Amino acid sequence: MICKKILCRKALPASLALILSVNLCCPPAVRAASENTPKEEVVYVNLNSDGTISEIYVVNSFDLETPGQILDYGEYTEVRNMTSQALIDQNGDAITIDAQAGKLYYEGVLADGTIPWDFEFHYYLDGQEYPAGELAGKSGALEVTASIRENKDCGGSFFEDYALQVAFTLDTEQAKNISAENATIANVGSDKQLTYTILPGTETDLSFSADVTDFEMSAISLNGVRLNMDVEVDDEELMDQITELLDAIEELDEGSEELKDGAESLDSGAGELQSGVGSLDSGAGELQAGAGELVNGGSSLASGAETLSEGASSLDQGLQDLNEGISQIQSGLDALNAQSDTLTEGSAQIKSALEQLQNALNSVSVTSESLQELSDASSQIGQGISDLSSGMQNLQGSIGSQSYKSAMAGNGLDLDSLQAGNTLAISSIDSLLSQAGSLASALEGMGIDAGLISGWQSQGVSLASQVKTLLEGSNALIQGSQAYLDAVSQESTSLVSGAASLQSSYESFDTGIQAMTDSLNSLISQMTQLTQAVNTLAEEYETLDAGLNDYTDGVSVIVEGQEQVSDGADTLLDGSGELKSGSASLYAATSRLLNGIVEIYNATGSLRSGTGELNSGVAELLTGISDLYSGTEELNDGAGELKEETDGMDEEISDKVDKLLESISGGGGETASFVSAKNTQVESLQFVIQTPAIETSEKTDETETETEEPSVLEKFLNLF
Repeated sequence: MICKKILCRKALPASLALILSVNLCCPPAVRAASENTPKEEVVYVNLNSDGTISEIYVVNSFDLETPGQILDYGEYTEVRNMTSQALIDQNGDAITIDAQAGKLYYEGVLADGTIPWDFEFHYYLDGQEYPAGELAGKSGALEVTASIRENKDCGGSFFEDYALQVAFTLDTEQAKNISAENATIANVGSDKQLTYTILPGTETDLSFSADVTDFEMSAISLNGVRLNMDVEVDDEELMDQITELLDAIEELDEGSEELKDGAESLDSGAGELQSGVGSLDSGAGELQAGAGELVNGGSSLASGAETLSEGASSLDQGLQDLNEGISQIQSGLDALNAQSDTLTEGSAQIKSALEQLQNALNSVSVTSESLQELSDASSQIGQGISDLSSGMQNLQGSIGSQSYKSAMAGNGLDLDSLQAGNTLAISSIDSLLSQAGSLASALEGMGIDAGLISGWQSQGVSLASQVKTLLEGSNALIQGSQAYLDAVSQESTSLVSGAASLQSSYESFDTGIQAMTDSLNSLISQMTQLTQAVNTLAEEYETLDAGLNDYTDGVSVIVEGQEQVSDGADTLLDGSGELKSGSASLYAATSRLLNGIVEIYNATGSLRSGTGELNSGVAELLTGISDLYSGTEELNDGAGELKEETDGMDEEISDKVDKLLESISGGGGETASFVSAKNTQVESLQFVIQTPAIETSEKTDETETETEEPSVLEKFLNLF
């Protein structure tokens, strides 16, 4: 195994050294290297079972056509020539070897234990996690998980450029019911090999499960390589299809624009259609309404014709009665005309008597204005006295020390408490002043500067004295205010008493004034009513007198025209007979007319119902057209957006195909050295990574024994 090949670095026996020295003695002269030598790198990484790094070795291989000096770079803690006995000169990170033509391998142990990937392996048996070393020889339901993540601490683009091939090997005699999602499962002899390919720049989680008996498992193998995929993508056919798609999208955009214009015209025409149908429906409604009014009018006409026919009959009978009454009226008018002279003479006498009575009343004059002025003045005097008495009482209630204190308390200020507080504060200040000397001595005893204490004492005493004076003045002001308000309150009591006496005297005076005023006002009112009644009677009698004269004159005229009335009544009676006959014919005709009008009204109802259904259908049609227009707008907008979004899609797809192939292969750049950036001529780089095998202790001992005692030939072969 490669791992054993790396770990076996013991010195060659002397006999083998002699054999090699025979072939390598007197080597030809070598040429010194001026730049790093082209090479291939293989990075061997030994992991612990949990995925942490144990050791990292790099095998550098060179193929020289002629003898010369190899120049290479790397930060190695240990180097070993695996091909020849040529010495390796290590100067810092510069490695030089004088080599013969042909292949040369040397191994270097890296100082930095960092690789592009972070690995984690977990092992579960029957749901319980175990360290890998404790699973050897156990049986049960096995699950192994692997987590592969980018190692951010590793420089370069190795994670993005290199794919990983992960392989698990299980002995089918020990493992049954193997389940491994996304793995390629292959038979390798009696083993099952589970292989996963992880593309460059990809982080993933892997797992497999199996039922195991006396479990053992070979080392987990992970190889990091640059994928060399011989894939040729003929995108001509794909691009032709994309071109057809783009052409179809453009045609779709143009067609959607035309469809939108057509839908817009259809929407406009549908609007006009709805307007016309609406007008038709409105006209049908008006026609139906008019027909209804015509029916009502026909009914009224028929009813009126019937009433006219009945009235004509009644009129004919009434005219006959009228003709008889006219003869009787003629006799009465003749008698009435004989009494006209007597009636006009009596009216003249009444008119003269009314004029005398009116003159007598107009001569009476009563000065009611003066009485009213007297009453008003008395009322004003009484109101003034009442207001004076009320004002004096209010004034008495609002002054005085107790009222003043109550007012102050309503505003949040208790004068008694304030005065007591002032007195207490004055006492406290006196006590403080008496202790000022003792306080100064105490402060001086505490080490405070005497001058400073003296200044504080002087200022404090002065301030306390001023506050005391202010508080004493406040108490004096409160006491003086109370004394002044008490004196004013006593004076106001006398004024209130006088005002009450004045109001009592006025009430008797005002009672007499009001009684006299009431009596005179009653008399004036009665005289005024009498005068108005007489004046009204005189005015109205003038009208009556004129009417009597007109009446008597009219009676004469009526008597003269009565003969004409009698003649007209005869003529009216003849016309009434003709009216009676014509109204009967009119009634029969209006009945036939009403039947026709009812038929017209019923027909307009059917018309209105049809136009209503038509209007509803057109409304639904308009809604559908509007939805169609909205849909065509959205289609047009979507087609436009589709055209914009797909513009240049052919180039974008071509670029993405290239990028996809590049991501799978890990990029097409030059191969960089994992060991040192100074190695600019690396032809290939490969990562060979593995964990320890899970084996029972007997197999481990056998392997160690075989490794400790290799034959001379094995040691020689291990160099290669």
